[in-house]
Amino acid sequence: MSLTDELDKTRRTRAVLEELISDPAQLGPDFQPIRRLSDNAVVGYKATGRGKSGTELADTLSLLAGAASLGLVERLDWAFRCLAFDQAVAAGLSETLHITPEPETFGSPCPPRLATSFATGRRRLHVAAEVHDDAFAHQGRLRQAVEEMRAWGWQVVLADVADLPDAVPALVWLRPDLVQVDLAVPGRGSSTAVRRLLAAATDLGAEVMALGDDSPLRRNEADELGATFGRGLALGTPGPLASF
Repeated sequence: MSLTDELDKTRRTRAVLEELISDPAQLGPDFQPIRRLSDNAVVGYKATGRGKSGTELADTLSLLAGAASLGLVERLDWAFRCLAFDQAVAAGLSETLHITPEPETFGSPCPPRLATSFATGRRRLHVAAEVHDDAFAHQGRLRQAVEEMRAWGWQVVLADVADLPDAVPALVWLRPDLVQVDLAVPGRGSSTAVRRLLAAATDLGAEVMALGDDSPLRRNEADELGATFGRGLALGTPGPLASF
């Protein structure tokens, strides 16, 4: 690809991202049910953003990669977070709303134009913040962010990070309410590292949530791991809150 083509692509990407940030409704979000496995009751929803349909940023990973390449993750994350709050409040959501704050937003102030949405969401919603492996590259900021989120009354969810060398030691200060295991990744259910992390986390009072609960086989894996909650296509496909 020539330099001119690269510049054109960058300009297109920036234009799409700036449009999404200024008009976050285009980001979705999609909400996927989280169910309690003992009785199949819906106890929460995971909010996931998507890019603009028909563009190279249409899927979530491409959207985040494009934003990271241009230093726009913080602005995009705030726009999406407040959009999810607005839609959850409008729907009268009483179940827990799961979001994934990007590390770039740790400690950053909410933009003034979104302050009302954020304040209303904090006041009226039950929120769980998911911590993924990329957050551990910023442990100082992560600690501060967790303290802040705890002060807001949010739950903390530790994603599937068992392969990180500092995952188990971090449990002492992270004190997650939930620990996720992604059963869509081959071998996760039988992984020694996963089982070690789950044992340490449950000793501290955390519960287990199985991701990728898409088949009877994976449900069996979830049961073997002692999962209390699950999220996957067998439990509900992502969509607008109004569809549930």
